[in-house]
Amino acid sequence: MRKRIEGGKSGWSYHFDSMAEIGRFLRDTPRTWIGCTMSEGKSYGDNWDLGTTYAEAERMARDGWLEGAKQAQEALKLLPLKSPLPDTVNDFYGFRPHVARFCAGAPDSMIRRATQEASGGMGKVLTLYVPVNAVGGVSAKHMMNFGLGVAQYINQLETDGVRCELYGVLCSDQMGGGALTHSWRIKSADQPLDLAVLAFSIGHAAMFRRLGFALRERSDAPRNPGYGTSRPARLSDLIDPPAGSYILNGMSIAGQIARTPADALDYVRKQIDKMLDVQDAT
Repeated sequence: MRKRIEGGKSGWSYHFDSMAEIGRFLRDTPRTWIGCTMSEGKSYGDNWDLGTTYAEAERMARDGWLEGAKQAQEALKLLPLKSPLPDTVNDFYGFRPHVARFCAGAPDSMIRRATQEASGGMGKVLTLYVPVNAVGGVSAKHMMNFGLGVAQYINQLETDGVRCELYGVLCSDQMGGGALTHSWRIKSADQPLDLAVLAFSIGHAAMFRRLGFALRERSDAPRNPGYGTSRPARLSDLIDPPAGSYILNGMSIAGQIARTPADALDYVRKQIDKMLDVQDAT
């Protein structure tokens, strides 16, 4: 675990290499916010944390959310997944002729291998940070839908040959100033997508409302009885994000943009396409 403790308006930031490291930290680190135990308090029902206890959340941090992975597999079947982009394209030159196009008199009657750019950027890596905190009025169901949208988008990227590095983020403004931020790696670029890990890290409200609260209770930031004010994250909140990283905010408005998994996927696509367009224009 790495941390950047600046205090004041600059805030407090922590980064974990994995969910397993978060689990070890929570087990080995005593609370610094004395009297704040909301992480282990009673559940406020399915709409709050899917009826999950702290012990159950801790277990899912270790093993992944297996039931959520099953639900995700079923839900993802209903979301559109485009076919992989072709490995070859028609052009004026190539390694063999396209006989039908040649006979039809088409000028681009040769077949060549697609470039990395045209075939989806084989070898490229998209680094994505996804904040998972939301105010209490956002339901756990809509938070789960948002996670499904992210999962399907990443699934599509990797189908197209673009590898993805994925991180989760928790960010809040603290009473008296400064942001308290926690981030953790969910998936490295060279790892396959693990739905059980992703489903809990991004799609389960208890990641924030159980373990996220527990992380805050063990932080170096001054005690904040209200656990801070959730807000969208910024790259400046994070510890050494790789160059070219993107932040996908949206969980805080999941009630508006993730009424269904399909709605969430549409939002995720549009937001990331917009970010990529801005980068291409600069």
